[in-house]
Amino acid sequence: MNRLAIRWKLAGAYFILIVVIISTANLFLLRVLERQYLQERETTWLTNANIVATSAGATLLRTDRNAYHAARDFGSRMGSRVLVVDLNGRVVVDSFGEGWLEGRLLEHVEVQAALSGSSQTGVHTLDAGERVLYTAVPLLEEKRVAGAVMLVSGLDDVYGQLGQIRSQMTTASLLSGILAGLLSMLLAGFLTRPVKELTDGVRQVARGHLEQRIPVRGGDELGRLAESFNEMSTRLADADRTRRRFLADASHELKSPLSSIKALAQSLTDSNEQDPVVYREYLGDINTEADRLARIVDNMLQLTRLEEDEVSLTRTEEDMRGLVEHVTVLVAPLARQADVTLRVEMEPGLRWIINRDLVTRVLFNLLDNALRHTPAGGSVTLEAAAEKNIMTIRVSDTGEGIAARDLPHIFDRFYRADRARSRTTGGTGLGLAIVRRAMLRHGGTVSINSRPGGGTVFELTFPHPENNL
Repeated sequence: MNRLAIRWKLAGAYFILIVVIISTANLFLLRVLERQYLQERETTWLTNANIVATSAGATLLRTDRNAYHAARDFGSRMGSRVLVVDLNGRVVVDSFGEGWLEGRLLEHVEVQAALSGSSQTGVHTLDAGERVLYTAVPLLEEKRVAGAVMLVSGLDDVYGQLGQIRSQMTTASLLSGILAGLLSMLLAGFLTRPVKELTDGVRQVARGHLEQRIPVRGGDELGRLAESFNEMSTRLADADRTRRRFLADASHELKSPLSSIKALAQSLTDSNEQDPVVYREYLGDINTEADRLARIVDNMLQLTRLEEDEVSLTRTEEDMRGLVEHVTVLVAPLARQADVTLRVEMEPGLRWIINRDLVTRVLFNLLDNALRHTPAGGSVTLEAAAEKNIMTIRVSDTGEGIAARDLPHIFDRFYRADRARSRTTGGTGLGLAIVRRAMLRHGGTVSINSRPGGGTVFELTFPHPENNL
């Protein structure tokens, strides 16, 4: 099915609108001119009729031969037909001298008005199609109406002039219509250019070319639409790059433990080793790699669920000391193994509305990360307090710290400041990404302060849910 472009639809609408306006204006102007010409002619013939009635009224009322000659003389000078009627409305004098009209009863409204004592004019169309002007005035005898004078004058010259004006206006309208059509196409093209650019941009996005920019032309609705499209395009491109990078990083991260498991299993299969100790060592390594693989998959699933904003986050009021004690119990074996002191400093009776499972995961990730990067003899401290509807939790350590170049990327997925060391400590590169996303879901923030050799401090802020209403 052929689809008419919006440019042509808009141009057609403009053209039709302009034609309607021009036609309406022409009709209105012609009506005004016609009314003006007729009013001028009516004024002229009322004056003429009153001159006839005043100067020759007594002669015309005698209805004799002198009345006929007087009517004929006035008619010749004025270029009209002069009729005289009696009080009954019958023709008694005709300047044309046509016998068939004498004695004929005239019932025209102009005649009736004149016999009633008032002057009146009217335009009439004869059987032959000729338009004429009837002008009737009363004939007075001793200040009483004794009859009426009616002048019949042609209007061919008036309507001839109007016809010429109509022809000129038609020609001008045709030329204006052509010009209006050209201007309509130009204007439609100018107005629809942003729509065309937006349509082309959408098509490119649909084809997979997500990084699209269209010009922002002005601050109207189309301009704001262009800005929204550019913002959407940028976000889509960023999301696509993030997705591709995530897939690449995930594939790389999953490949490492899988390759290790494959190599270890292949070594056992291909070797003739009979020593159970060697078998246990190999199986222990396989188990370690399987655990690392499971942690990566678990963290990926957790991060994916956190990024689903349409899934609501259930929150309940929790005893923060009980939650922190639960987390410290989980990480205590790692603290003992690393010979790192774990301290907790909390405001007594602290309760807050949170998602318990999510905050547990956040604190576990931070403490686990701190313990893995703090040398033996060091310490890790967790502090929690609330003030002015904000709960603040700090996790600090006396570990190796983080280089300044790594700080902007520390919350990126699969990012490791020291990949070799992170693999040794068993990190997946997703823990801090989960922390940041979890804090965003709580409407809070996470910040980091660190320097090489000076330890690291993570600070979490949890606003009270009522502040987000």
